[in-house]
Amino acid sequence: MPVLWSLLPSQTLFLITIIFFLLYDGTLLGTVIHKRFFKKEKGPFAYIVYMTSCGLISKVSILFMVVAWPIVEFLNIGYEVYRQAVGELVTLIFTFSYLFPMFISLLMTIHRIVIFVTPMKAARFFNEAKLLIYSSLIAIVILVWLLIPFYSDCTMNFKALTSRLESACNPERHPITLFQNMYLIYVPFGSVALMVVYLVVRKFSNKNGSDTTNHQVKRETAMIRQVSFIVIYLSVYELIYLHLRWFPEHFESFPIEIQSMSYMLRLFAIASLNFMVYFVVTKSTRRLFLNAIGWKESNKVGVTAVSASVT
Repeated sequence: MPVLWSLLPSQTLFLITIIFFLLYDGTLLGTVIHKRFFKKEKGPFAYIVYMTSCGLISKVSILFMVVAWPIVEFLNIGYEVYRQAVGELVTLIFTFSYLFPMFISLLMTIHRIVIFVTPMKAARFFNEAKLLIYSSLIAIVILVWLLIPFYSDCTMNFKALTSRLESACNPERHPITLFQNMYLIYVPFGSVALMVVYLVVRKFSNKNGSDTTNHQVKRETAMIRQVSFIVIYLSVYELIYLHLRWFPEHFESFPIEIQSMSYMLRLFAIASLNFMVYFVVTKSTRRLFLNAIGWKESNKVGVTAVSASVT
């Protein structure tokens, strides 16, 4: 199978951006771990650790899924040989690293609501140990959920040339895969629905006599932006995939370059999630990252400042 050299510019740009986001996640993760465990600083760092750890895994998986295609063809290994050797495992790892942040964002939303409803109990229900338990349970459930079809006759394997996840029992799908394809998109939208309800209730409670400081207003604004970015970015992957599933003939009518670039766009949305949430949106983590790379505070960053707690 010949390498499509027309895709080389987009593949190169995609590789550069993935490596950039990979370095960002690694730097932020290392900085947070250093501050928490070596400097003994306190703060809600748990979510950053989970999100950036998954971000690192997803980006490495993306490199194996997409960028490896022209490389193995150039080396005359053969893409199909490579895909049959490691494709199913890489697809499993990537899918896990995609699903985990989606449910962590839901946990983050519930956490904020509990803080509002019962602030005294929130500290007990959502301390670092409890967050580790909740996140571990989420990870275990997702992993078991994915391993069932993985060890069936309908395991999924990504094919870069068609920008699709193909089933070993094609055109059939495992029931779990079908359920996931149909209902997964409601998870990020459920998160934003809960956040909207929270903000509406919070607004009316403030009107009824609660004092709202300027800092609280900025934090609520940051919450909206964080959840909006998470929902938009995670939904891009699902929405484009819906088009592919519902109108496969229309998608296949596009040149293969367009098909490949559409999947790169979906993967870019996932890869850039942490950068958008923790650098563009959240001022505290942006400052944390800039300090880690030696950026002086006197330097100006061309990003609108948003005060927010580290989440």
